[in-house]
Amino acid sequence: MRQRANRCAGLCGIIRRSHAKRKRNGMQLSAGNRSVSALESALPDRRFSAILASWIDTPPACQRRARARQAWKASFVAVEQLTTIVGHLAPDLDCLTAIWILVRFGGARNVALQFVPAGQTLHNRPADEDPHIIHVDTGGGQFDHHTRDAQGLCAAELVRRSIAPDDEALARLVEQVNQIDNASAPRGSQGFFNVNALVAGYNLLFPNRPHHVAYAMLPNLDAWYEHEQRQIRLEKAFVRHVEFETPWGLGIALDGDDGGSSKLAYRHGAALYAYRNQQGWMGIAARSRSNVDLSPVYHDLRIVDRDADWYLHPGKRLLLCGTPKAPPRSLSRLTLDELVRVIQGEALFMEHPQPVADRRR
Repeated sequence: MRQRANRCAGLCGIIRRSHAKRKRNGMQLSAGNRSVSALESALPDRRFSAILASWIDTPPACQRRARARQAWKASFVAVEQLTTIVGHLAPDLDCLTAIWILVRFGGARNVALQFVPAGQTLHNRPADEDPHIIHVDTGGGQFDHHTRDAQGLCAAELVRRSIAPDDEALARLVEQVNQIDNASAPRGSQGFFNVNALVAGYNLLFPNRPHHVAYAMLPNLDAWYEHEQRQIRLEKAFVRHVEFETPWGLGIALDGDDGGSSKLAYRHGAALYAYRNQQGWMGIAARSRSNVDLSPVYHDLRIVDRDADWYLHPGKRLLLCGTPKAPPRSLSRLTLDELVRVIQGEALFMEHPQPVADRRR
């Protein structure tokens, strides 16, 4: 209790000193006061790089892959002398993605971040005058798409072409950013809560602190990029998929490092999808609006694979043995081919097998 009281007293002291300092400087941080100087004073007395130190020093899985590091190495030289990135106030997804590419792929680790009203430049100087300062999505420079020569593009795309033009996952991510920024995203692709709404939410939380919006969004962009990398791996692995017949229609099975993607299987016309990943986790999934009932399969698995930790979802269309949410206490001993045979109704280890038609009614 005494330690907690001392800690609270210390925090209160910090807050009082901060308020006193603001009063001496005559600061007024109202919603209408969006100047860069006021924003910088409102933030802790640290550079943007210090705020992001923990984020930068903990690279995502995508950056820990040796192949990815080699692909990015050449791009570091392009901005190794960069000291300042300038974006616009209330940064949108395009502006934030451009900043993220420069930091993650361009090696801009010790960069300061500044914000100006949209269309303007830092200190009203030409956007590309100083090679140590890069403007993104503002100022009319090389990374601002609000020019006659960059119609249909976005700032993030311009940065990507300059920093990491050969990264396929990044190209996919930025293409979606470009569609959102130019209001050309396919109908229905932005349903429910989406990344654009997330950015808008951060700007509502921090209306006078675009720095906060930036460092809140950067890990989200890391996660998005990792998702795109996984999608590419899944698509490449999907060429090895196996098709089989089931009582409910076409079945697709895939044994791969990432398990697989039911969306890819359904897009290929499957009613049911089975997978096994490198950890030995297995699963069966059926279309949500299908008439598939995996109860008979579950019944058989409890006999032929009795020691495994199989779980049947209450909806009867999802059957799992191991997920990140619930790692199995005991892995299945079946191969993917054997799992397919169980799905098809072959009681491969049963003493009294029944015809498929009888067992799947």
